[in-house]
Order: sequence, then structure tokens, then C-alpha cells
Amino acid sequence: MAGWKTQKNHCKDNWCHKIVRMKTMYEEIPKLLQSLADRFCERRAYSCLLAFLPAYFSPNGLTDGWKDCRKALADTKALRDQLKPDEEKDLHTAMNLIDRMLADR
Repeated sequence: MAGWKTQKNHCKDNWCHKIVRMKTMYEEIPKLLQSLADRFCERRAYSCLLAFLPAYFSPNGLTDGWKDCRKALADTKALRDQLKPDEEKDLHTAMNLIDRMLADR
């Protein structure tokens, strides 16, 4: 594109990149949580849903809320014998996203 210039290193200490990455995580985590909630409800996996619901309702934007969400996801993942492989994978992905988000704070 004519006249289009890319600026390199325009962000001091890569804060812009951290903000974009955190925004992406804030958008991706709720989608994963909604998908998991839907799948647990569809197949009536009540014990998984019981362990999972605190994760669904705890993210409030504060560190404590994300830590509570992470703990509830770990509790749900502990029910491995009742999880489908794609559910276990999504739980793992959500936990990793939360870990990275909390590490960046």
C-alpha cells in the first residue's frame, strides 16, 4: 500500500503488545467458558457442571475473580473420567490463558 508506514518499536516496553494480548484473552476466555457450559448442559454432565459453574460466574475483572475461575477450572479438569477429550482440551486452554493473563499483571 502506497504511503503506508509501519512503526517499529513505537511502544515503550511493549505495553501495546501486552494490552492487545490481554484484550484477546478477555475475548477468548468467555467464549471458551460459554462453550463448555453449553456442552456440559447438553449432555447433562451435572457433576462437571457443578464444579464448572463457579468458573463461569467468577470472572469479574479482578485478580481474585480470575484466580477463583482458574481454581474452578482445575476442579472441573480433575473429573477427567467424566470429560470428553475436547472439553478437557478447552479447560486446559482456558487455564493457560488465565495463567498468562495473571502473569502479565
